[in-house]
Amino acid sequence: MQAIAFLKELEKLRKPVILLNDIARIIGKNKEYTRIYVHRLKERGLIKEIEKGKYALSDDPFEISSNLVFPSYISFITTYFIYGFTTQIPVVIHIVCSRPKMTICLENIEINFITFKKENIFGYKREHFRNKYIFIAEPEKAVVDSLYLPKYCPISETYEALKSKGISQERIIEYALRMNSIVTLKRLGYLMELNGIDIHKKVKHKLNSRYDLLNPFIKRSQTNSSRWKLNINEVFE
Repeated sequence: MQAIAFLKELEKLRKPVILLNDIARIIGKNKEYTRIYVHRLKERGLIKEIEKGKYALSDDPFEISSNLVFPSYISFITTYFIYGFTTQIPVVIHIVCSRPKMTICLENIEINFITFKKENIFGYKREHFRNKYIFIAEPEKAVVDSLYLPKYCPISETYEALKSKGISQERIIEYALRMNSIVTLKRLGYLMELNGIDIHKKVKHKLNSRYDLLNPFIKRSQTNSSRWKLNINEVFE
């Protein structure tokens, strides 16, 4: 198959990452011939090998990142940027996945893979992005993930994200409860309360009496929330 015809067929798939089997299927050849065909395309700069046996037409790390392992999805502050919850341009793309994977770098942007238990991988969707498709956390799941592991998203950014009208109160409570993390519920309840939404009755049966840190990366303060059993060691404007 001529390269131009092949590239047109590839574009129709709208898949950011293409496997060797995909290419073999398009050109109708066996794997041995397909490897030679791909090598020629790479030499001409028409296709790029992202990882062994995984190829792409573009260098766009946002398109590629959530299509390297399955299941996986973009989350944390990267998702806030895509949804317009923050103007902070990410230098790292955070990907939630079910098994450990080494960090890679594309176009000077680091792609960081964060391992979750399989039962905590939910609340994401396949969405059209630029010219391809990505897998991305729903807004509510991005918030819950960020409170579960604030290492990958500042608590202050989540506080601001919760002001968005596009976030469902019912769904965010459901997702927080599904994470089976008491401290996540405490942080969510406190931040939502700051935004004028009281979810205490819906989650209090899951709380404990230990005082956890609102921000685990700041030292403990003298201020506590007895309602949420949370040490308030960060203040938001």
